[in-house]
Amino acid sequence: MIQRKVANAHYSEGRLSDFSDKEASSAFSEGSSSHLSNDVYQTLRGEILHGILRPNQALVEAEIAERLNVSRTPVRESMQILASEGLIVSRRRRWFVYEHTRGEIIQIYEIRAALESYAARLAATRATKEQLDALEGARPMATAVSLIGLERIRANEQFHDLIIGAANNPRLAGLIVANRLYAFNYSVEALYSTEHMATSSEQHAALIDAILARDPERAGDVAREHVEYSLNMIVKRGII
Repeated sequence: MIQRKVANAHYSEGRLSDFSDKEASSAFSEGSSSHLSNDVYQTLRGEILHGILRPNQALVEAEIAERLNVSRTPVRESMQILASEGLIVSRRRRWFVYEHTRGEIIQIYEIRAALESYAARLAATRATKEQLDALEGARPMATAVSLIGLERIRANEQFHDLIIGAANNPRLAGLIVANRLYAFNYSVEALYSTEHMATSSEQHAALIDAILARDPERAGDVAREHVEYSLNMIVKRGII
């Protein structure tokens, strides 16, 4: 499955071990139980999305509690939240990182194409001057082909967050963010070849141009093509 290949790609770069150490070591401080639960949740969520915790990997509460230096209560509470988001699943009274089927991944990409193309259309008509300036300011990072691994993933996420925000529709933004809350959605660009990265960067540039030109039709078309390109890439490469 795609999540496994994303995780392997990241580990080969030696980057995500740094992420895990930094996040886990700095996330926890003395405070209320609810604060600890949120810290544990955010750490585990990040580790799942970045491929540190791999699909079908068992999550043992006692081991996580010891690693994060907390009691089992905030770990247990965090597991419930992660399960409600579909990131982990319970089998035989044990928690495992969820692995999506090929059909589920295709369906999620189809939903992404619809939602993100509509967000781009709205951004082209609703974005404020400040939002347009921010989008233009993101162009160098959004179109850079030299970025790799986690750096590219974060730049890509920040770019798309700007477009989602520029649509000025919080409910739509919530749907988009919830639908991309999966490791394969979050990290697929880590699997891109140089050719794929060049095409993706060109699409980012075209999307920026369309929104700045206040062209909703063009913006929507480019956004849809961008998502469909990612799906076609992972299908053709046999990643799913």
